[in-house]
Amino acid sequence: MSSFGPESLPYTTAASEFIYGYSSVLAALKANRRRLYKLYVLPRGLKNEGSSAILSRAASLNVTIQHVDDDYLRAFTKASRGRPHNGFIMETSPLPAPTIFALGPCSVINNEFQVNRAHQSKEEEAVNGKQRIFGYKSHGWRYPLVVYADGVLDEGNLGAIARSAYFLGADAIVTPMRKSAPWSHVAVKASVGAAEAIPIFKVEHPSEFLVNSAREGWRIYASGAIPPAPPVLPSKEHLVTEEEPDSRVVYTFARSGKRLPEKYSPVKEHPSILMMGAEDTGLRESLVSAAHYKVGIRQGREDEVGVDSLNVSVAASLLCFQMLQKPRKSRDALF
Repeated sequence: MSSFGPESLPYTTAASEFIYGYSSVLAALKANRRRLYKLYVLPRGLKNEGSSAILSRAASLNVTIQHVDDDYLRAFTKASRGRPHNGFIMETSPLPAPTIFALGPCSVINNEFQVNRAHQSKEEEAVNGKQRIFGYKSHGWRYPLVVYADGVLDEGNLGAIARSAYFLGADAIVTPMRKSAPWSHVAVKASVGAAEAIPIFKVEHPSEFLVNSAREGWRIYASGAIPPAPPVLPSKEHLVTEEEPDSRVVYTFARSGKRLPEKYSPVKEHPSILMMGAEDTGLRESLVSAAHYKVGIRQGREDEVGVDSLNVSVAASLLCFQMLQKPRKSRDALF
């Protein structure tokens, strides 16, 4: 490697970011939500079967493309912090993540929901835009599902939540402005590009955000441990036997702890916020107290070694999958 290559890549603006890797760069080009300044390409990047897709899309968006040689390897390694870049690095504006103080009205018919945005500076507006109405796919039957990730400090976990939420059909992600991993290039890389496509919002005061959203008709689900089921006493007519549940997800009313039916469908009833807590401590009590419902995942076996919970990104995946299931008609209703 030549000693004459640059130590780092130049910045077009003070707020510029570098995203790297084939999937992340292509996702940013496809979503086209950022300002895209320059695409750097190493010879090894051209060996990727999909390189033509990146180059053609970048050209169609009038992104400056700079082909560089291996003298730029040190600069690429620095921009990607030593993570795999596949020969592609693109300089962009930050990921749009406007600050909101509430989720607003939504329409199943029009496939949209609104947000109540906080004031932003001209610089923030240049990154985040002014959009207040966001589309989602209701499929004619469901309200939107938004994931609120509180206190998730690992960028890899945050990116994994975005990946699962996007893949399974959740409609947006909200994070607090403090005590949260940033939506950095590490999180974007971990999301495999999903963070480029799913709407992302930030909130300054989480408790107020939940209360304000509830006033707009949103219902809040706090994830956590499942409250114990009330005992069922056998009657004289029959013996009670334990049956395998149809679902491993359990919903309860937040105040009473009373369980909802197994076929309960949150998004069929109302726009829903799923709250996921920090990796080690879970949700803060101040947020749990704002919830209308609690939701948890049954264990599949008796715990013998202290494995009593799931990684936050895995739990978010299972809960998003379950909450977005379309309720099936019972067999009795078919006859």
